[in-house]
Amino acid sequence: MTSGQTGRNRSLESLMVMDKPAMVPTAHALHKGISGQGLEFENLSYSVLKKQKKDGVWITKEAYLLNDISGRALRGQVTAIMGPSGAGKSTFLDALAGRIAQGSLEGSVSINGRPVTTSYMKKVSSYVMQEDQLFPMLTVFETFMFAAEVRLPPSVSRSEKRRRVHELLDQLGLQSAAHTYIGDEGRRGVSGGERRRVSIGIDIIHKPSLLFLDEPTSGLDSSSAFSVVDKVKDIAKGGSIVLMTIHQPSFRIQMLLDQIVVLARGRLIYLGSPTSLPGHLAGFGRQVPDGENSIEYLLDVIKEYDGSTIGLEPLVAFQRAGIKPELAARTPVPKTPHQRPKVTKVINLQSVQFSFSGIAHGHDPSYVEDDDQEEFDNSLERKSHVSMASSAYPRLASHFYKDFPAWIYHGVKGTPQRRPSWTPARTPGPTPGKTPIVTHNRGTRKPNPNPKTPVYHRGQDHHHLEIEAPREPDYSHYQAPMDAPDHGPKFANPFLREVVVLSWRTMLNVIRTPELFLSREIVLTVMALILSTLFGSLHDLHVKTINKIMNFYIFSVCLIFFSSNDAVPTFIQERFIFIRETSHNAYRASSYVISSLLVYLPFFAVQAITFALITHFMLRLNSNMFYFWLILYASLITTNSYVMLVSALVPSYITGYAVVIATTALFFLTCGFFLKRTKIPIYWKWLHYISAIKYPFEALLTNEFKGARHCYKGNLADLSPGPLGQVKFSSLHNTSDNCPLIGQDVLETMDIQIGSIWLDVAILLAWGVLYRLFFYVVVRFYSKNQRK
Repeated sequence: MTSGQTGRNRSLESLMVMDKPAMVPTAHALHKGISGQGLEFENLSYSVLKKQKKDGVWITKEAYLLNDISGRALRGQVTAIMGPSGAGKSTFLDALAGRIAQGSLEGSVSINGRPVTTSYMKKVSSYVMQEDQLFPMLTVFETFMFAAEVRLPPSVSRSEKRRRVHELLDQLGLQSAAHTYIGDEGRRGVSGGERRRVSIGIDIIHKPSLLFLDEPTSGLDSSSAFSVVDKVKDIAKGGSIVLMTIHQPSFRIQMLLDQIVVLARGRLIYLGSPTSLPGHLAGFGRQVPDGENSIEYLLDVIKEYDGSTIGLEPLVAFQRAGIKPELAARTPVPKTPHQRPKVTKVINLQSVQFSFSGIAHGHDPSYVEDDDQEEFDNSLERKSHVSMASSAYPRLASHFYKDFPAWIYHGVKGTPQRRPSWTPARTPGPTPGKTPIVTHNRGTRKPNPNPKTPVYHRGQDHHHLEIEAPREPDYSHYQAPMDAPDHGPKFANPFLREVVVLSWRTMLNVIRTPELFLSREIVLTVMALILSTLFGSLHDLHVKTINKIMNFYIFSVCLIFFSSNDAVPTFIQERFIFIRETSHNAYRASSYVISSLLVYLPFFAVQAITFALITHFMLRLNSNMFYFWLILYASLITTNSYVMLVSALVPSYITGYAVVIATTALFFLTCGFFLKRTKIPIYWKWLHYISAIKYPFEALLTNEFKGARHCYKGNLADLSPGPLGQVKFSSLHNTSDNCPLIGQDVLETMDIQIGSIWLDVAILLAWGVLYRLFFYVVVRFYSKNQRK
C-alpha cells in the first residue's frame, strides 16, 4: 500500500469516528469506487406468513426475516455474519447461497458485477452446515478421497487426487487423524474440532470460489473454535470469498475477521471492518467504554433499542446514510412509557458521575414494533439508562488488522436496482404514488415534489431524515445472468462413474457395519429352523398336508417383508448427508438410488438362499428349489424398495416403522389367503392388486401345485378348516383316476389366475422398480435443504 493510499484510509477512518453527522460518509458514496469486486447483494428481502392470535382472533401476517439488505463480501477475506438470536443470520446466509426457493427471495446477488443463477451458484460454491453430517465408519482420509472422487473430474488422475487430499490434510492440520474413523455417539472417533475441520475439508477439496459456513464454531471449545476459524482464514487467503455465521466470537477470533455484518430482526445494523466499529458507534453517539469489546457493546446497544419504543430505525438509518440521531434517540425509551415524571438520576460509580434527564420527544406510530402497538401519548419520558463495561477484553487495536476501509456498499434504499438474479426483485419500500418518510423524533413530513428522484436529506436540526421515492430502475447496462450450462457440465463426473464411487462408499459402510447384514441373516436363519421343526415334513402327498403347505408359504412371505423393516433408518440416517452433497451438485440423485440398490443385491441373494436351503431340505418340499429361492429374492428386492420409499417420505424412523407395519399388514390381509379375490368387496378389490404380498404368495403356490403331477390322497373333508374352503376342480382333473385332488385344483380353488411363476416374479419386480422410481422422485425434488 502506498503512502497516499494509507493517508486516504486514515483520513476515512478519522471521518468515521468524528462526532459530526454531516462528516460521516454515506455507504452510497463509498460504493462507487469498488463496483464489480467479490460477491454483491442488493436489496435482499425475504418474508414468511405467520399466524398470530390477536384479541381472540387468528390473523395471518407477513413477517420479514430479511429486510432490504445490501452490501458486498470481498475475495480473499473472511466476512462474519453476526447478531443476536433471531437476527436472521442463517436466513441471510441461505439467501446468498441460493438456498431459498425461487420466487420467495427478493433482490439480487451478483459475483464480480454480474448476476448469477442458483445453478451457477451451486457450481462455484460450497455450503458447510452447522451439524457435521459424516459417515461414522469412514476414516478421515477415505472421507476426503470420496469427496475428491465425486468433486473432481475424471481428467484429474487418481494420484493427483491423492496428492490434493494429502495437501488438504496438511492445510487443515489433520495428518495425525488421517486414518482415524469419524465415529459417532456409539463409536469413538475424531475430536469435535477435527470433525468440524473434516466437514469443511470435504467442501473445499475442489477449491470453490465461495465458501459458506453456518456456525462453524458451534459446540467447540475456545481453542478448537480458534483453530477452525484460523483454517478458514487460510482458505480465504487462497483466493476464496468466505462468509460464515458466528455467535459470540472470542477476541482472538475477532482478530481473524476482515469484515463483519451485524443484523438485528432482519435489518442491517453494521457492515464494515471490526476496527471501524468503534468509530461507527462514536459517530452514532454511543462511545465504546474503555475496556469494552466493541462488538459486544454493539449487541448491547441493539438490545436496548430493540426493547424500546423507538425500535431499531435509528441504527438502520445511521448505517444507511450516516444520519446521526439527536440526543433523545441516543438512549432509547423503555417499553413502559406510562411513567411520565421527569427523572434525574445521579450515580457515583468509582468516582465517575453519570447524569441522565428524561427528554420528551415525538414518535411516528408506523415505526413502532407490532407487538408494541398500544395506546400512548405523543410525549414520552425516557428512563435513566446506564451502560457499564461487561468484558475484560480491551478495545480491538487497529494495528492487528489491515486498514480495511468502510467503503462497503451499505444499500441505501432508493438506489436503482440491478435486474434480479434468480428471483424477481420487489424491494420493500416506497409504494408508487406515495412518499415514504422516516422521521426520527421531532420533524414534519414533507412530500417529495419529484417522486422519481431519490432525495436523502436531514432537517436543519439534523434530527430529521426523509427518504423519497426512488427512480425507475436503469437497465441500460444490464448483463445476462451467469448460468452453469455456459460454464461447463453441471456435474463433475459422468453417471456411471458416480454409480461406481457411491457403490464403493456404500459397500465400505455395510462391511464395517456388519449388524446391518448379520441381524437380518440371523433372524432368517433362526426363523427357518423354527418353522422347519414346527411344520415337520411336508413331503407327504396327502390332503391334510395342503393347508400346512399354504400356511408355511404365507408365513414365509410375511417374514421376508417384516424382516426388511430394519431398512427404515437407512435413508433417514443418510438423508442429511445426501442433501448436503447434492445441494451443490456433488452427484446425481439417480446415481445414489441405483448404487444403493446394486450394493444390496448380493446381500439379498445370500439371505434368500439361506432361508430357502434350510426350509426346503428340512421340510422336504416338492417345489422347485431354484424357483423357491428366486421368489424370495425378488420379494427382498421389492420390499427393500418399498421401505426406502417410506423412509424418504416420513420425518422420523418411528413414523417409518408405523407406516411400514400398517401397510404390510394391509397387504397381508388382501393378498388372497384370508379373503379370496372374489370375496373382497368391489370397492376394496384394488388393494388386492397392489398388494406386494399377493404375487410372491401366488408364485410359491404355483411352484408347489401347478399341473397334475401331484395327486393328493385322502378325504376332502380334511381340508376344512383351512384357507381352501369349498374345492373347485380344474379341467385337468380326471374323475376316472383314483385321485381325489390334484395340485391344479388347489390353484383353481384359491382363485389364482396368473399361473406363471415368471410372470408373478416380473410383476413383483415391476412393483420394486416403481417403488424405486418414486423414491428417486422424492429425493430428487422433495429432499432439498431449501427454504420455501
